Amino acid sequence: MNHLGYPPDLRMTDLLGRPGHFTLSAEVIPPRNGAEQAKVLSQISALVEAGAEFLSVTKGAGGSLRGGSLPIAQTIKDRLKVPCIAHFTCRDLTIADVENQLMDHHYFGIRNILALRGDPPDGQPHWNPRENGHNFAHELIAQIRGLNEGRYLARAGFDSEKDAREATDFCIGAAAYPEHPDPEERIRFFELKVRAGAQYGITDMCFDVEAYARFRDACVARHCAIPLLPGARPLRTREQAERVMKKFRVNVPRQLFESLPTAEDAARDVAGSSARSVEWMIRLAESFRRVGAPGIHLFVINDTEGASQVLRELKA
Repeated sequence: MNHLGYPPDLRMTDLLGRPGHFTLSAEVIPPRNGAEQAKVLSQISALVEAGAEFLSVTKGAGGSLRGGSLPIAQTIKDRLKVPCIAHFTCRDLTIADVENQLMDHHYFGIRNILALRGDPPDGQPHWNPRENGHNFAHELIAQIRGLNEGRYLARAGFDSEKDAREATDFCIGAAAYPEHPDPEERIRFFELKVRAGAQYGITDMCFDVEAYARFRDACVARHCAIPLLPGARPLRTREQAERVMKKFRVNVPRQLFESLPTAEDAARDVAGSSARSVEWMIRLAESFRRVGAPGIHLFVINDTEGASQVLRELKA
C-alpha cells in the first residue's frame, strides 16, 4: 500500500523479541486541548535522549479533551526516529469509525497499535459504547486482524467481493491486568485478546513483580503467551502509593512501600526524596529484569524529569 511518503514503523514484536535485551520505554499523555505543543515535544525529546527505545501515546477517553494522539505518534516516529505505539480506543466509535481511523494510522506509517476498549469519562461509570460499536477490546483486536488479512467493511451497493483489498500490517498490542480481582477472569480476558490476534501486551500499573510473573506463567500454561511488558511509574511518597493502589486496584509490596518517605519527610528534603524515588524505580525495574520481563514501560504522567533519570540510570 502507498505510504504517501511516510515510512512504516518498526514492529513492536521485533523490538520486544530480542533475546536477552531489556527494553526501555515510556508512555506519554497528549496535552490538554489548547496547551502549548512545544512543551510536550520537549518532554518527548528528553525521554528519547535519556534512553527510551520506543514511546507510546495514550488516547484520551471521551470527554477528556486531549486530542492529538495520532500526530504526536507520527512526529515521534518520523522526527525523533524512534518507534511509537499509538493507543487506539473504540468505546466512542462505530466499527466504520474504527476502520476509517485505522486507515489514517496506516497511511501515516503507524504500525504499532495498543487496542483498547477505553474507559468512560470520569464521573460517568455507566456510560455505554456507541451503537454498532465494540463492547470489548478483543472485538477491536479481531477487526484489526481482519484488516491485516485484507478484510474490510463492505458498503452496500458500491463494493463487490471481487474488489481488490490490500492488507494492512498492524502489530497489535493488548492491555493485561495481572492483578484483576478474579484470578480466572484475568487470564481468560487476556486469552480472548491473544486468540483474537494480539501480538504483544503491556500491563496496567504493576509494582508487584511476583504478580507479574504468576500472570505470565499462567499465560504460558494456557498457551496464550506473547511478549508482556510490565508498566509502572516512579512513586515519590507513601501517600502517592496509597492513591495509586486505590485507583488502579494494585499492590505495592510492603518492602517497597516502606522504603518510600512520607509526604511530610519528602517536603523537608525534596532533592533527597527525588533521588530515592529514582533508586526505588530502578530496583523495581531490575526485579522485573530478573524474572525475565522483556523490559520496563514507564508511565510518565507528570514527572518527565524523574522518568528520564530512571531511563538514564538503567541505560548506563
